[in-house]
Amino acid sequence: MCPTILGRLETRTVVLIGPAIVGAILSLAMHNEGFIVIIGVYLLLGSVLDIAIYPFVLQWQPPWLTFVLAIVEFVLLYVLSQILKIHLTHLDAVWFFWLSWTMANWTKVVILPIVSLSWIENAGEFRSTDWSVPPEFEPLPLLAQPASTVPGALAREFSSVIEVPAELRALPAPSGVHEVPE
Repeated sequence: MCPTILGRLETRTVVLIGPAIVGAILSLAMHNEGFIVIIGVYLLLGSVLDIAIYPFVLQWQPPWLTFVLAIVEFVLLYVLSQILKIHLTHLDAVWFFWLSWTMANWTKVVILPIVSLSWIENAGEFRSTDWSVPPEFEPLPLLAQPASTVPGALAREFSSVIEVPAELRALPAPSGVHEVPE
């Protein structure tokens, strides 16, 4: 898959819905807004990377590069969380990032191809699969040569209707019962 910029943004937004729900639940349960805030920062960081860096650096992304990019995004997000003073302990920031990344990656690899069968062919974009022009209004192609009633030589050669030569018509059928010549 070679995702477009729009495909990267749409995919990143959709795969972070699950981690955002988990972050909201953790934020409410622990009375610490840091979990949901770090998902928002992760979405913004990923969007900037998807728009400004990845399209120019990555022309094709082999599977092993996914984990390398995850490490780079983890380091950048960790540094941003320290600069922005997000209220999470170091250990909470680390395990929550990797939990979120794992959920997002499984969503991208397993769930999205099931939910949208054409997601991979559409470069990660969620496109409408309807006809832009209904098939009954689609213009038909013109024939380059008028139809003729006599088939051409090539059509006769590959046809299953073959005229039997006169010398073969006089012979008896091979499936019949005949005397064996002595």
